[in-house]
This record gives sequence, structure tokens and C-alpha cells, in this order.
Amino acid sequence: MSKLIQLRQRINSIETIKKITHAMRLISMSTHSSLKLKERHLREYAHLIDKVFCKVRHHNPKWRNPIVEPTQTDNQQELIILIGSQKGLCGSFNTHLFSFFEHHVKDDLHKQFIAIGQKSIDYLKNKQTVRHLIHEYEKFSPLRISTIAQEIVHTIMQTKPHYKSVSLYANTFKSFFYQKPKKISLIPLKQNDVSLQEEEEIIFEPSPEKILSNLITQYLETQIEATLFDSQLAEHSARFISMDSATRNANNLLEVSRLDYNKLRQAKITQELTELASSFQGN
Repeated sequence: MSKLIQLRQRINSIETIKKITHAMRLISMSTHSSLKLKERHLREYAHLIDKVFCKVRHHNPKWRNPIVEPTQTDNQQELIILIGSQKGLCGSFNTHLFSFFEHHVKDDLHKQFIAIGQKSIDYLKNKQTVRHLIHEYEKFSPLRISTIAQEIVHTIMQTKPHYKSVSLYANTFKSFFYQKPKKISLIPLKQNDVSLQEEEEIIFEPSPEKILSNLITQYLETQIEATLFDSQLAEHSARFISMDSATRNANNLLEVSRLDYNKLRQAKITQELTELASSFQGN
């Protein structure tokens, strides 16, 4: 009887786990579908900002900004932004990212860090070589992407002396079944080549210098937002795959456990009937 009770308890536990993984699978798919509807507009906007910024820079090659094009000095810090997941249960999403991060970031003591997502915060806090964790964003969701990007850009613009480099480490969305860790260099800015037609004439009002000074903040925010958005897409696709696999495994365990339970129950009934029949024959 004790084995039957244990099997019944195990079946109940597996059924509960299955309900949880199935619910998380549905939530991840719903969130991912919602993000995919916004993806095209965000990428078009980011591409447009990048194109406008590069064109204005092309027409004003002497423009320099010490924040995004810093001069190399000994007292400048490097800023590294690590973007992980808010929650777990997303397979190897964070494991691959942190392995990629450790492979590329060696000298942790002389760098400043910003952690986005609870898993990134826990990871950096557990690293003994990380001394300067200046900001933590433990609440990382699609609704907070713009806010987080604005706050990070504000930190970059206000820090003195200016950072000599700013890099982001995050998972990028390659396909629904494939997410890849990547390093994005935000600062210093790269001089992008812009193809302009010879007959194209641009009239600036106000001057290109003022336009660039105003546009640089928007440009940085857009680049960070696109990276955060990409990470969210990758996270929810990874969680869906993980929870889908867990749900299918729970179904298999349920089938095996129910079969074992029915066999044991039938054997118990047969044994009781045999004992009952033997008692009648003895009488």
C-alpha cells in the first residue's frame, strides 16, 4: 500500500509540474508573438536613426564629441553592460552568455559594470573580480526597455572622465530555435560609410554640429533599445523551447508512472482476491 501511495504522490507532483511548465510555455509564446509584432517597426526606426546620423556625420567630418569619440588617456574607465534574463528556466540561455562573457572579459578589476536582469546581477555579484557594479536593473521586461536605455545613456553622458569604451554583452535572436551571445561595441563610434548620390544636396537647419549634438543621445538610446529588445526576443524563445521540452518530458513520465501505478494496483487487487479465495477454501 505504501508503494501505491508513493506512486500516487509522484503522479500528482508530475501533473502539477506539467501545469506550471505548460503555463510558462504559453506565456513565453504570447510574449514572443507580441514582441515580433513590434520588431519590424523598431528595426526600421533604428536603421533610420543610424542612417540619418551617419549622413550628417558625413557632411561634417570635423565634428568630434568627447563622449562617443574619447581620446585615450590613462584614467579613463571601461563600461561593460551585461544583459541576461530576468528569470531562469530558459535552458542554456544564460550559461552560454556568461561563458562568452568570461572568454572576452579578462581584467574585471579595472572596469565598471551594469547588470540587466536578475541572472546577470547574481552572476556578477558572485564574481570576486568584479568590484565596480555601478547599476543593477533587476526588473527587466519589454515594458522597461525604453526606461533602462534612457537611464544608461544618461549615465554614459554624465560620467566624468568619459568612458574610453562602452560594450554590451547579450544574446541575439538568430531564429526561434537559435540564440547566440554577441558583443556590441557602442563607444567609440565607428565611422560608417554612407553612400550618397552626387546630385544629392542636404540643407541643414540648424547647423550639422547642433543636429549631431542633439542626435547623439537618441542614437545611443536606439542602439541600446535594439540590443535589449533582441535579448528579450531570444529569452522568450529559449524559455518556450525549454518549457516545451519539460512539458513533453512530464507527459512521458506521467505515462510511465500511471502504467506502474495501474500494474501495482492490479497486482494488489489480485493478491487480495487470492487471499480471499484461499480463506473461503479453507473454511
